[in-house]
Amino acid sequence: MSRNKKLEVRDLTISFKTTQGMVRAVRGVDFDLYEGETLAIVGESGSGKSVTSRTIMGILAGNGVIDKGSIMYEGEDLTQIEEEEFHEIRGNKIGMIFQDPMSSLNPIMRIGKQITEGMILNGKRLKNKFEKLFHEEQARVDWLKRDIKRAKREFKQLKARAKEDETINLEQAKQKMLDRVAKAKDELKPAKVELKKAKAQAKQKIKEIWNAEKEKANNDIAKLKEQLEGANQEQAAKIKQQIADRKEELARFKQVTKKEARERAIQVMDEVGIPEPEKRLKQYPFQFSGGMRQRIVIAIALTLAPDILICDEPTTALDVTIQAQILELINRLKDEHNLSVIFITHDLGVVANMADRIGVMYAGKIVELGTSEDVFYDPRHPYTWALLSSMPDLDSTERLVAIPGTPPNMLYPPKGDAFADRNKYAMKIDFEKQPPMFEVSETHSAATWLLHKDAPKVEMPEVIKHRIERMLKRSSSSEVKS
Repeated sequence: MSRNKKLEVRDLTISFKTTQGMVRAVRGVDFDLYEGETLAIVGESGSGKSVTSRTIMGILAGNGVIDKGSIMYEGEDLTQIEEEEFHEIRGNKIGMIFQDPMSSLNPIMRIGKQITEGMILNGKRLKNKFEKLFHEEQARVDWLKRDIKRAKREFKQLKARAKEDETINLEQAKQKMLDRVAKAKDELKPAKVELKKAKAQAKQKIKEIWNAEKEKANNDIAKLKEQLEGANQEQAAKIKQQIADRKEELARFKQVTKKEARERAIQVMDEVGIPEPEKRLKQYPFQFSGGMRQRIVIAIALTLAPDILICDEPTTALDVTIQAQILELINRLKDEHNLSVIFITHDLGVVANMADRIGVMYAGKIVELGTSEDVFYDPRHPYTWALLSSMPDLDSTERLVAIPGTPPNMLYPPKGDAFADRNKYAMKIDFEKQPPMFEVSETHSAATWLLHKDAPKVEMPEVIKHRIERMLKRSSSSEVKS
């Protein structure tokens, strides 16, 4: 696995405005996603998994607020960019598969149109080439505009806090904000001039490129038309087809055509295992089974060839047999397309054979992070123990253990460890102070006071020890057979 980072999430904190107050859904989440790996984020419903993934996609609900933190992708912080810029990333660079395929698909639109729509809308090749020529100048202008908005927003937030905190010097903060805005405006004027100049040069260059390509195509078509004179019926049909192909080639130079999009749709439908794709393009979602609908959603995500694929519980609405097929498909496509995958689920069993690393999430925080082997064979957080104890396997004879209690109300986040009320191993400090991430190894860390050097030694539950023994035994016997 490559160690090239595709995504860096740092101290991501997200709240939701409600009539009762602010719900602290995500609280200081940190993780990296590496090229070609599958990172699974596991936890109960309401732990903040889907909120984190939707924030990465830029589709956070309207009442959602990013309090702080960053999501770095290709040198840009996704929490700071405008929707117009996000439109270029969403789908093209970061794709997403949602939980319920039926709610992701338009029930009254043919499947073919739903798969090709994104390709046609985003496939304006000449326009994209034009915009790339002045990308740096445009980025500079956009950054300065955002900085002005940020300065004003930060002052407004500081002003609201000043009502409760008398130590805040508003006059000084206001002057600092005005200076920052003035400086950004001074830099914005010459930046706009440079942008206008770069746009004019780009327009001229693209015009030259298009005229040269059009002239070349017209010359080719003219030569083919000359060959039509004196050609028999069979030869004429072939030449006419060549003329049509050359016109199509010219159109494709400018943008993705309907014909090209249809060909790509058939290709990806075949890749995801949908039989007779040419015929099924014309069908509606209700004519497909649940498993086939999920394959269509995966096909839509793949059409724009994203770098990162976020799978938000893609197997929850499917039966066990179909679940296995979809997981196998995602794994195969990841290898074929060199995708980096974030897999969101509440079921540790689902990711056992597909995740490279696992992040266990509880009450808006990642409480344990490690490789698949670390989490399954050497779990350290009591919440991970509880999840594993409640998960059946083929040889289970012990009674499965239910996790007592319910997750905390995030309108009032707990002062200490959020799992303390449900944790039979909780100590006094768990109710008073949040534990930091303790490093178990280079690849493994967990946020539990049980890992503190002064904490009493606590053994993992017997049910998990027995399960690990069985897994190791199965693993060694399968190696012997192979």
